[in-house]
Amino acid sequence: MPNSKPNDKNDKNGKRPIARDDLLKLKFVGDPQVSPDGSKLVCTVKTVDVEKNKYFTHLWVFDLNTKAGRPFTFGEVSDTSPRWAPDGGSIAFVRAFPTQRGKPAQIWVIPADGGEARPLTRLPEGAISALSWSPKGDKLAFAFRPTGPDFTHEARKKREETGRSTPPRVITRLRYKLDGVGFLDERQHVWVCDVRTGEAQQLTHGDYDDFDPAWAPDGSRLVFVSNRSADPEGTPYLVDLWVIPAEGGEPQKIETPPGYKGAPAWAPDGSLIAYVGHVSEEDPWVPRHDRLWVVPPEPEGGDARPLTQGLDRPVGNVTLSDAREPFFRPSPVWSPDSTALYVAVSREGSCHLYRVGLDGHTVPLTQGGLDLAGFGADRACRRFVLAISTPTQPTELFLGHLDADPDPDPEGEGEGEGAPSLRLEKLSGFNDALLEELQLSEPEELWLERPDGTKVQGWLLHPPDFAPDKTYPLLLYIHGGPHAQYGHTFFHEFQWHAARGYCVLYTNPRGSSGYSEAFMRAIRGDWGRLDYDDLMAFLDFVLEERGYLDPERVGVAGGSYGGYMTNWILGHTRRFKCAVTDRSVVNLHSMFGTCDFPFMPDGYWAGAPWDRPEALLEHSPLLHLKDARTPTLIIHSEGDLRCPIEQAEQLFTALKRLKVDVVFVRYPQETSHGLSRSGPPDLRLDRLQRIADWLDRHLQP
Repeated sequence: MPNSKPNDKNDKNGKRPIARDDLLKLKFVGDPQVSPDGSKLVCTVKTVDVEKNKYFTHLWVFDLNTKAGRPFTFGEVSDTSPRWAPDGGSIAFVRAFPTQRGKPAQIWVIPADGGEARPLTRLPEGAISALSWSPKGDKLAFAFRPTGPDFTHEARKKREETGRSTPPRVITRLRYKLDGVGFLDERQHVWVCDVRTGEAQQLTHGDYDDFDPAWAPDGSRLVFVSNRSADPEGTPYLVDLWVIPAEGGEPQKIETPPGYKGAPAWAPDGSLIAYVGHVSEEDPWVPRHDRLWVVPPEPEGGDARPLTQGLDRPVGNVTLSDAREPFFRPSPVWSPDSTALYVAVSREGSCHLYRVGLDGHTVPLTQGGLDLAGFGADRACRRFVLAISTPTQPTELFLGHLDADPDPDPEGEGEGEGAPSLRLEKLSGFNDALLEELQLSEPEELWLERPDGTKVQGWLLHPPDFAPDKTYPLLLYIHGGPHAQYGHTFFHEFQWHAARGYCVLYTNPRGSSGYSEAFMRAIRGDWGRLDYDDLMAFLDFVLEERGYLDPERVGVAGGSYGGYMTNWILGHTRRFKCAVTDRSVVNLHSMFGTCDFPFMPDGYWAGAPWDRPEALLEHSPLLHLKDARTPTLIIHSEGDLRCPIEQAEQLFTALKRLKVDVVFVRYPQETSHGLSRSGPPDLRLDRLQRIADWLDRHLQP
């Protein structure tokens, strides 16, 4: 058998294969915000400090006329959520202190032309989000969730000094924890602070969580999002828009169709509020696309309209990557005349910028295989900055010029047919020096038509020194979600496996988002059938079509739902030589009550653990493991609240009792469901190395 070990020497151009530790050299660019006059840009750049094993995030500012950029904040800090004041004279942001335990995050303000940043708020320990400037620039609205008083750093420190025990948590709410956040001891509410004095006032109250405040153009009111129904935990889908006076008072609900909502944005003329969401009236647990909606801002509302109904694609970014957090859904950006909006839309493995008219006309402004990870625009919506990634380029900034309104669809519905009118010009090169060193592989896009006519998309990534006369092991990766997508974005883990001599196949089987709603909801309450068939058919397809792939050296890996499907595979076929199941689900029956999103009786899954548990059990991989023999590496984090570690414990015990070659790697409490994307840098490397060693042990000759 020809040797398929990776070539660790430089190619003829002097480039080398990507390495595991190159993950720590990447610069993660995000949250581009254009100044109101379009002359400047502020963004965030996250880097890894290897010595301190920490991430630090700083603000960068670009002059959009000269294209010159410079670092704007410094130090051992995490500066996020930069937002321009309406006059462009200053920037507000949230500053946290990764190396200073117990020092609370606060809102800071810095002059736009440089100078010393100053802390604005003096809030207790907690989480700050959703900064929003008032139209006059004299106030800032934000959402704030304080840490429970018994669990602040100061309270913990005092207990350590006195030798007292940690008090128990008294749980009365169904939703009391959230992965990546922890225990939700206190409610989140809308606050407003004075920009001159920093004096902060809590605007909303009650036993509710409030999100995403946004100012009315005249500064008299704010809109926010909240579930204030009679039974918020029993009906979590009854999220509404609420309007409250800027000085505080009783919120008033805007009448809209029942369903999830978020990211509200007020039209410049004050006539409408746009939001992103979907209707959940008849059956709230059928997977649905988030769409762009508009509604009059008055309490009676009543005329909410979906503007992207004819598009049949989700608003927001649903693409998965290990180079950024998933599921980005920015607030819509209004045109200055209040007749159109700009939003991100996911489509067939990509995420693009779209212009959406109030008449429902939709026009894509970008094209090709790319991943839009953020965007901003000036007040006139003529100058945009887009954060874009591709499979061979980590996220960088691109300046976009909108010279004229795009041609609408003359038929009045669906997607416009005119050529995209946003001219893109690369603005940043944070990762250019690293990319100059590396051999990266461009994935080959593939489509497979299934017997019922459904088309399934996938990609095959080859080693950078690929030679068709050699034989290669194949690694099938399965994405999480399941209602998410793989796509045209940078994935360090995939590139590294390819550089090590593997061909990597990754696909979007039925259930994936980024396609039609029918495609996405095809597996609702029925995992392991159509999705499994699509995965196996795609695997058969590439093995039959590509003679250089060794059918005797095929492995499978996946995380979250991808881990579920890997576990399902263990009990339904022995064709794989090894498996890696990461932050997985193996028992839906116990997952019902341990996930941070507690299942609903007769919701996504039929029945309940105490009544008609058949569907939960039938679709649990644990009950199908009797004949499992595939060597399996289990990876899980003790701090995972999405797929709790009890899932991995059950899988390990079962495979061990079945005499399967199994190893359980259990990461510590400070890691969460997002270990592979945002976990401690040293543990991210450890995870990658353990996967690589496991694959080499079973798949390399």
